[in-house]
Amino acid sequence: MIKLTEESAHTCWEFFQKHRWVAAEFTLSPILDSWKRCVRQTSPYEWHKPNVASGSTLSSFIRRSAEIIAIAETVLEDIYQMIDHRTCAMLVTDATGCTLSILGNDKIIADFNDLGFKKGAFWSEGRVGTNAVSLSLHTHEPASIFAAQHFNQHLHKYCSHAAPVFNSEGRLTACLLLITHVDNYQRCDAALITSCAKETSSLLQLENNLSDANTLLGQRNAVLECMDDGIIAWDKDQRITLINNQAASTFNLEKDHVIGLQLEKLILLPPIIKSGIQASKKLSHLEITFESQGKFIEALVTLRPLHDGSFLLFLHPLETMRRFAQRHICGNAELSFNSLVTHSPKMKKIKTIAKRAAKTNEPILLKGEEGVGKNKIAQAIHHLSDKNKGPFITLNCKSITPENMLKELLGSDDGEGQASKFELANGGTIYLEQIEFLCTEMQSALLQILKTNLLMRTNSNRMIPMNFQLISCTSADLEQYIKQDSFRRQLYYAISAVELDIPPLRQRKEDIIELIQRQLRRLEKRYNTHISIKDDALDVLYRYSWPGNISELQNKVEKIVLNRNDDTITIDDLPNQFLSSPIEKDMYGTPYVQSLEAMEKQAIEKAWQVFDGRIHDIAAALQISRTTLWRKIKKYDINPSVSVDKVHN
Repeated sequence: MIKLTEESAHTCWEFFQKHRWVAAEFTLSPILDSWKRCVRQTSPYEWHKPNVASGSTLSSFIRRSAEIIAIAETVLEDIYQMIDHRTCAMLVTDATGCTLSILGNDKIIADFNDLGFKKGAFWSEGRVGTNAVSLSLHTHEPASIFAAQHFNQHLHKYCSHAAPVFNSEGRLTACLLLITHVDNYQRCDAALITSCAKETSSLLQLENNLSDANTLLGQRNAVLECMDDGIIAWDKDQRITLINNQAASTFNLEKDHVIGLQLEKLILLPPIIKSGIQASKKLSHLEITFESQGKFIEALVTLRPLHDGSFLLFLHPLETMRRFAQRHICGNAELSFNSLVTHSPKMKKIKTIAKRAAKTNEPILLKGEEGVGKNKIAQAIHHLSDKNKGPFITLNCKSITPENMLKELLGSDDGEGQASKFELANGGTIYLEQIEFLCTEMQSALLQILKTNLLMRTNSNRMIPMNFQLISCTSADLEQYIKQDSFRRQLYYAISAVELDIPPLRQRKEDIIELIQRQLRRLEKRYNTHISIKDDALDVLYRYSWPGNISELQNKVEKIVLNRNDDTITIDDLPNQFLSSPIEKDMYGTPYVQSLEAMEKQAIEKAWQVFDGRIHDIAAALQISRTTLWRKIKKYDINPSVSVDKVHN
């Protein structure tokens, strides 16, 4: 019967090779379709060895299908031990038809190796003709190719059976193949390899389900232990089923010894929690007191009943919640870039760069003398950043003693615990003033936080994810601190991804007048009165060097307002220090001399105010032509509002 079938297949194959068609009853239609495809791609008489993947490419294929290979090899080895008296070979391929594993009879494996079929060989129809692997991958169904049903005559002495392997999503991921000589053919071979493929698919899905379950369990445990909240769960019989480290620490319990114990034998529940349990009622953010192990414990809790009668109790970190309520509050007038005085070219450039920096999450370093407005620029950056909904935490590093700095900045898990300043700033901005005063240990800790975005409190192994914007400021020369080994060079690089050098007030004279006027407006509101200032008095203040910058300006203007003789400030109201006109000096004590261009620009602006924008009068007073005046206005970027009638006067 086998011989007759082999002869019938060969007769059909020869007829097709001569006439390119065959009656449908003599061959299966998928095989006939394959023959028709092969006619256009390969020869039925000449043998072309299959393409072979090798080296890193083959290693990549094997690594990608390692799980499938391991499962399939186990299944095929068990089957081969049952039929070891037969001359057959079993193969595993991936979804592309690349051979990834071969086992079975050495003789048939050697025969196929001579044909080029080894690890990495592709069972591509266009190269080796009709075969069970390519047909199974093409149809997504089991396929059997017997003798001359192979398109190439070099495979006529074999029969092969292939079956696809699918993953849990129904996607074809591999193919199993059973090869025998024609004279060793058995009808059950097709069913055998199909059952192997189904078992492989089932084991693969089981393995994936187990892996997913382990992943979820690992993620759940990680969440429970990394979250700041404590959590404890119990079943309908009030036996504890789950507790994380935070809850165990809060209630002074040993985590590994309380599972299965009665809740009320360990913790004395307050009446409001008992009533919530009895009524299966949700309770949110209640500040209550528990008694556990003879100690009273203050906590902020949320109770959640579940449908099966069990409960979850969340313990929110009360101290952290309180600290969040004490976030740094900034007045709206100090928050936006629009509120900053930036008429001078230097401040305009600072404003442009700061706006760009606000759109990134890179650390920002603000440099400049005391009182130049670094804090206001930091607030403006925070206001424009994507973290403007979060807190703005300000911390002066000089105000903390080195002994307390680590605990104050990093927090602690000792006792009731203390949240770190960086945790309080999570989702927002932390502004470190006078960063040069960070102690050595804190410098190392801050550098690690910036590198990993993870924080570890003092006396703790718990890693806390961080997401904040760091803005630092200094009035010192950090390079000198680095040379003295009191500040880490790597930390300097880390905190200064964006560096802004804020100029002192004497280098941005264009901003002084408006700063004075703004301070007068604030004082008007405070004292509920109207205050004005004479031009000559304003000019004296304008020419003053303001060594203390904006802070000094605001302080001195307030003193002038408090000691004024009338609601209009005159030169007589100014202290002697302004009238003596001291030589201006910079932050290093070097005498400051105003440039000729600055003086020229100042003269034009002053003349504009005196002559109310009348071009003819301004030019005459400055003894220059109107054309020259317009050119200098353009050169110094002076943009006063000029009406047409004033221009023509």
